[in-house]
Amino acid sequence: MTTRTAIPFLSIIIPTHKRPVLLERALSSIKSQTSPFAYEIIVISDEVDPATDEVCQRLLGPDDMKIRRSGAPGPALSRNLGLDLASGRYVMFLDDDDAWQPDLMSRLASQQEVIEGRFVYFDCLVVTENRAGPQPQFISERRLDAAGRLNEMVFVQNQVHMSCLMFPRALIGSTRFDPFMRAYEDWDFMLAIYRKEMASHVALPCSIVHEITDDSSDRRGDSSNATNAHAIMDYLYVYRRHPAPNDALRQQRAALMQRVGLGLPAELL
Repeated sequence: MTTRTAIPFLSIIIPTHKRPVLLERALSSIKSQTSPFAYEIIVISDEVDPATDEVCQRLLGPDDMKIRRSGAPGPALSRNLGLDLASGRYVMFLDDDDAWQPDLMSRLASQQEVIEGRFVYFDCLVVTENRAGPQPQFISERRLDAAGRLNEMVFVQNQVHMSCLMFPRALIGSTRFDPFMRAYEDWDFMLAIYRKEMASHVALPCSIVHEITDDSSDRRGDSSNATNAHAIMDYLYVYRRHPAPNDALRQQRAALMQRVGLGLPAELL
């Protein structure tokens, strides 16, 4: 039995589903950094996959965890298990197809807001790639300055990628992801946290968000769930669970639903 070297300052939760090449990129982006504080990585796999096991055995350290959980596939249950196991003062989430920018840990340690334990969010780099081959192929990139993006419009549409957020674990408390949602469970989770406290922006490059705009997508499950009728129902579900704070936002919600062909009175949203 190994003994933890120190209580972690940061817990990094990574759900994964049979994507060892992408998971290796994510883990390497963390392990290649020099960390001035103790941290733990918690990888949760929702399916048996020897290639994933090999990547974790090679890259994870004695203070990290790799869990093969039971139950239905999907990131919500995996993230929830990660939260149950996390012991860090802070929690950050990283999808298995994303990565961290170099020197993030060193920069985090010098931020006054982080030292004070505040709920914060950062900037990111958005990379478009193709995944038709054995390795992802770079297409283009754009830097996303997130300053001012986290405002009341988050009650209409998500504004900030979850990998850009640094959550105090005490703030999360018992809040968990809804495993029954087909899409937007991360947005639903963030709205629940925002009702407790809104994050403040720190101008710091944080994650590298990888996206696919062609048919080479290998996202877990059916990627059409994010754009089909199920997604509209999930939007309405989020709206129901998180009422708009004012009439202007209800009007914005109605306008968004109208654009996808669903005419609903603003008072229902």
